[in-house]
Amino acid sequence: MTTSLPIKDIKEIKAIEKLLTRKKQTSQLLMFLLSINTGIGFTELLNLKVKDVKDKTCLLLGKQKSIPLSRKITKLINQEIKNKKSSDYLFKNSKGNKCDRGLVFYTFKDNCEELGLSENYSPASWRKTFAYHHYLKYKDLSYIGWLFNHNSISQTLKYIDVTENINLRYRKGVVL
Repeated sequence: MTTSLPIKDIKEIKAIEKLLTRKKQTSQLLMFLLSINTGIGFTELLNLKVKDVKDKTCLLLGKQKSIPLSRKITKLINQEIKNKKSSDYLFKNSKGNKCDRGLVFYTFKDNCEELGLSENYSPASWRKTFAYHHYLKYKDLSYIGWLFNHNSISQTLKYIDVTENINLRYRKGVVL
């Protein structure tokens, strides 16, 4: 079994977004964008109910972790929750049950294959993609480790597929 990798290239992210939009796979698009922009895990994502996102500006992960939602994502959420009850799953199948993990997995893999992208991309890549790009932008491994309940910086670096020796990073000293 291969390990899923983060989607490191922004052009690939945009290509996936464009394909899902073109195919009118709004539900898949929302899942993808919600996860790569918040770091929500795949299981948590599929367990979301309408009441968890309706009229919210932040997504609550657990009891103490909240992540702001962008306007773009809020707009997609509002499209997705039309005609749904608060108790409904945000991502539900035609029978009203929670969306099937396998179906989401294979649909995403098929879309990546259609675009000629890595076979190591899967819905497990979404959360890693968030972490990777957060790391690139902020170099904040402690936040990612806290958010994902990692035990060490090396675990976080391995998770986002980055090989960096933290001990070699330049640090300015305090000048008195």
